[in-house]
Amino acid sequence: MKPPPGLTRTPTEQQELTAALAAKPDGYVPRTHLKDGDGPRYINRLIFEASPYLLQHAHNPVDWWPWGDAALAEAKRRDVPIFLSAGYATCHWCHVMEEESFDNEEVADLLNRNYVAIKLDREQRPDVDQVYITATSLQHRHAGWPNSAWLLPDGRPFHTGTYFRKPHFMQVLSAITHQWSGDKRAEFERFAASLSEAVNTALSRPKPQADITHAARNAAEHLAQSFNPVNGGFSNGQQFPHEGNILFLLDRYRRTGDADVLEMATHSLEEMTAGGFHDQVGGGFHRYTVDENWRTPHFEKMLYNQALLIRCYSECFELTSNPRFQRTVERLVQYLARDMSAPDGAFYTAEDADSLDGSGKLEEGAFYVWPPEEAREVVADPATVAVLGLNKPPTIEAGPVPHLTPHEPYDAETLDAELERLRVARDSRPRPLRDEKIITGWNGLMIRGLAQAAATFDRPDWRNMAEAAANAVLDRLESPEGLHRIHGGGIALEQANLSDYAWLAQGCLAIHDAGGAETWHAKAGDLAATALEVFAADLGRLALTQDGPLGPVMELEDGAIPSGESSMLELLTDLSKRGGGDVWGARAHLLLNALSGHLAEMPVARLVAVTTAEKLTKGDSGLQRHLQHGRARLALRRGAGWTLTITLNDGVYIETASLKTRGLKFDTPLPRELTGTHSLPVKLTGPEIGLNIQLCTDRLCFATENVVFRVFP
Repeated sequence: MKPPPGLTRTPTEQQELTAALAAKPDGYVPRTHLKDGDGPRYINRLIFEASPYLLQHAHNPVDWWPWGDAALAEAKRRDVPIFLSAGYATCHWCHVMEEESFDNEEVADLLNRNYVAIKLDREQRPDVDQVYITATSLQHRHAGWPNSAWLLPDGRPFHTGTYFRKPHFMQVLSAITHQWSGDKRAEFERFAASLSEAVNTALSRPKPQADITHAARNAAEHLAQSFNPVNGGFSNGQQFPHEGNILFLLDRYRRTGDADVLEMATHSLEEMTAGGFHDQVGGGFHRYTVDENWRTPHFEKMLYNQALLIRCYSECFELTSNPRFQRTVERLVQYLARDMSAPDGAFYTAEDADSLDGSGKLEEGAFYVWPPEEAREVVADPATVAVLGLNKPPTIEAGPVPHLTPHEPYDAETLDAELERLRVARDSRPRPLRDEKIITGWNGLMIRGLAQAAATFDRPDWRNMAEAAANAVLDRLESPEGLHRIHGGGIALEQANLSDYAWLAQGCLAIHDAGGAETWHAKAGDLAATALEVFAADLGRLALTQDGPLGPVMELEDGAIPSGESSMLELLTDLSKRGGGDVWGARAHLLLNALSGHLAEMPVARLVAVTTAEKLTKGDSGLQRHLQHGRARLALRRGAGWTLTITLNDGVYIETASLKTRGLKFDTPLPRELTGTHSLPVKLTGPEIGLNIQLCTDRLCFATENVVFRVFP
C-alpha cells in the first residue's frame, strides 16, 4: 500500500489505515481504478468514516480529511489553504469529477503538497454545505454539486466553483498555490472577509415585520407566470417536480375554489406520472428530467422526492378522485417497501443514477433503459413496447426510457402485469448503488407522506409501515443527549439539525392523525419543544444549526425540500390546532412575524411558510379538520361514496339541531346529540361544502365554527 502522492506517512499511520480496510465487512469493494493486484493502491483517512459518500473516496490518491476541527487545525499548522469538495453518494457529476480528478495521481500530488483537502457529505452536514453553496451562488450567481470551495485555514471561503474538468481544475490549483506564497495572500484574506460577510448577510439578514395579506395571492400569480401550459411543471427546459409548488396550489384551490390553480397542479402531476421521470417499471420517481416533457430523467432516486410526491398525489386524489393518481401512489409505496426499506422499517436515502452496462462500464441510466428488442423478449404482448414508447427514438445513448403518452387511455391491470414482467427481468441487471444511510429528517418526510396516504386511501397497512419507520428511527437515532441526524455503518452520527426535529415531529403527528396512538402526538410535542430550545435565534427565528463554520446557520428559502424554519412554523401551527393552542399558537405567531418580511418580499421562495400563514390565520383547508384546539375532528373521505367522520373528545357533544350544512346531505337521520365517533354517509350537492358546528360540554358551549371543504366537482 503506497502513501498518497506528495506526502509521507508514518508506519503507524499506514498500519492503522490498512487495519481499517481489513476490518471492512465482506462485500466491501474499494471504489478506485488505481489498484495493485486485487487491492487498492491507496487508502486515506476517509476509510474510518461511515458515510457512503465519504467511503467512495477512501481510496483516492487525494489525502482527504473529513470536515471537522482537526482538518482546519492541520491547515493552520501547515499554513496552507483548504480545498473543500462537497457532494453526495448518488451525485452523477460528483462521480465524473472523482474519476477525472480525484482518482488521478497527478491531481492528487498537486492537492496533497499544497492544500488540506476536505471531503464533505452534504447530506451529513447540510448546515456546512449551506454556507459554502451560498458562497458559490453569491460569487457566480449559480451553484450545484459537486461544490468546490477554497478556504482560509479558519474556514472562510475566498474562491468557489462547481464541477471542473481536470485541466481547468489543475490550472486553478496551481494558480492559487503560486499566489498563496506570493503577494496575493493579502488579497485572498480581503476577499475571504468580504465573501464571508456576504454569506452571513444573505443567510441571516433580518427584515422588519411586514403585511403578508396578499402573499399567497402574489405567489400564485408568480407560479402562473412560470407554469408550462403544455407539459406542466414550471420550466421550459429542465424539469424538477417542485413539489412545494404543487402542494401550495392544492391548498390555494381548497381555500379559493380557483379552478386555474388546480389545473396547474393536476396537469403537472398527470404529465409527471406519464413521463420517464416516473419509473414506469419499478415505481417511484427520479430526481428531474433534462427536457421539458418529462421524458428523459436524470436517474438518481431520492427519498425526499418520493416523500413529497406521495403527498402531492394523495392530496390531488382527494380533490379529483383521479384513479391514475391512486395507482401512482400504490406503485410508489410498493417501490418503497421493496427497494428502499431497511429490515427494521427505516427508509434508505437514495439510489444512484449510474450503474454498470452490459460491458461492465458505469453509465447513467443503464439499469432503467429498455431497448425494444430486449423488451419484446420479456412482455406477453408486443404492443406493450409501443404503449411504453420504446419504439420511439431514444433520447439518451444508453437506450429508450419507458414512458406513457399523457392523457391516453390504457388498461391499468394489463399494463401493470406487463410492467411486473419487466421489473423482474430488470432486477437481474447490476443495480445502481443504494445509499443505505438513514437520515432522520428524510425519514420524517416519508413517514408523514406515508401516513397521510394511509388516511387518504384507507390503508392501515401503510400506517403500520409509517409507524415501523418512526420506531426504527427513534431506536437508531434518539439518545439522552437528543436526536442524531444520520445512522450509517452501525453508528449514529452528527447531532440532528432543525429540519430533522421538525420533519420527524411532523411524521409522528401524521401517524396520530391517521389513527395512531395519542403517544405519537405527545412525541411530536416533545420534539417541537426541544427544537425551540436548541435552535432559538435572534428576533424569534430558528437556526438550522448553531455551530456552522461561520456561526449559526440560517436558511434562505424552501427549496427542493422545505426549510427547517418553515417546517417548524407548520408544526407549531398544527400542534396549536390539536391541543395546547395558547402555547404553540403564540410561538407560531412569533415565528411568523419574524419571517413576515421575507414572505412579503418574495413569497414564492417560502411557499411552506406562506401556506402555513394561511392555516394559522384562517384555519385548515384539507379534508381533515381540528376544531376548538383538538376537542373535535372532522374528516371528509372518498370511497364508494363520501363519508363524513366526526370524532368528539370525551365530554364534548354536538346538538344536531344546531348543525347547519350546505352542499351536503346526510343519508340517514341524525340522533338528537352526537358524541364519540360517527362515520356518516353523505351526498355532496356541490363542490363547496359548509358546516356550521357548535361544540358543547356540560358546562359551556363554544362559539360556532364555520368549516368549508372544497372538492373538484
